[in-house]
Amino acid sequence: MNIRGLLIAIGLVLGAFIVAAGSNGGGEYITGSWFAEIGISPQQTRPFDSFQSTLDVGLHLDFLEISSISDFIFDGWLWQEFDLDAALGPVSFSGQLLFEPQSGAFLYAQGKAALFIPPLTVSLYGAFVGATQTEPVNYGYVVDLSGEIIGGLFTFESTTYFGADLSGITFTATGAYTDPAVLSKTYKTDPTIEPIPAYFCGEEMTFTANAFGCVELTSTTTFGKTGFESEEIELSFLHLFGIPFNLVLDFTYTLQTKSYTFSPSLETDYGCLSVYTNLLGSGGTITGIEIYGIKFSANIGGASLTSISNLNTSDYVITIPAFGLVVEPLSDAISEGHIYYPQDYW
Repeated sequence: MNIRGLLIAIGLVLGAFIVAAGSNGGGEYITGSWFAEIGISPQQTRPFDSFQSTLDVGLHLDFLEISSISDFIFDGWLWQEFDLDAALGPVSFSGQLLFEPQSGAFLYAQGKAALFIPPLTVSLYGAFVGATQTEPVNYGYVVDLSGEIIGGLFTFESTTYFGADLSGITFTATGAYTDPAVLSKTYKTDPTIEPIPAYFCGEEMTFTANAFGCVELTSTTTFGKTGFESEEIELSFLHLFGIPFNLVLDFTYTLQTKSYTFSPSLETDYGCLSVYTNLLGSGGTITGIEIYGIKFSANIGGASLTSISNLNTSDYVITIPAFGLVVEPLSDAISEGHIYYPQDYW
């Protein structure tokens, strides 16, 4: 059976479930929605300027929910997604399947299984991508352990990556006369960071502690395949002196580059001032501070103002708002795939 036949079969099975649920008087029920948008430009050669439509049909059982989400544009059937969510006691599962209907191509599958045993939650993420003309099939999974101690006073999370991470993966289609947002689908688990088989490729450990109701410490330790990569510590002082004034200090240490960053920021109910800095030094001795960026944001009434300055345009860039609108090293932006404003602007 090819993929197109599989899509039809899944649709028939889903339809059978819907008919069965409609004929029963139990706790099963059906949900559905249809959204359509048509843009009209009467004075243009093409009066229908844009079109998009989404059909969402779901079947709810006692502990199970199955849904079908179909997206359409002028060019035809764009995306077909099937979702499944289930929960039974301390165990839960959610999964998604994505197809490209016009070619019958399987694009992506993602699943998350979680077990909650207070105060711990163990989650297993798995993802699989189909083959393309340039890339073979790929898969990977992530193991996540999180919990809290003493009523949330201390929280921790350990995330281990095996051929995948949780940075997100986006699929983009081509189409005319439609909203660009409809042409992309984004999912949490990215199994394309390493070729198969899915071996260990990294770990991130986060620890958060709260004290006195006004001090928060967050420590994030990152390991790669070859060992330790970085340590980031954020210390936040909230509502200092009993007034709406916060002080946030960030310290990052990277072993491979022997680099330090120290980013203090001041926050009030009206705005925030962030200073991007590096601690300079050698042989474990700090010799100076480099200030390479300043960011100020304020909210007054219904208006907001943001000003950001890059003080070293040779080595640093400003990312676009979708990637935080921050000043970061050019090398980091390239390696992480962040989009930034061209350095020619400055």
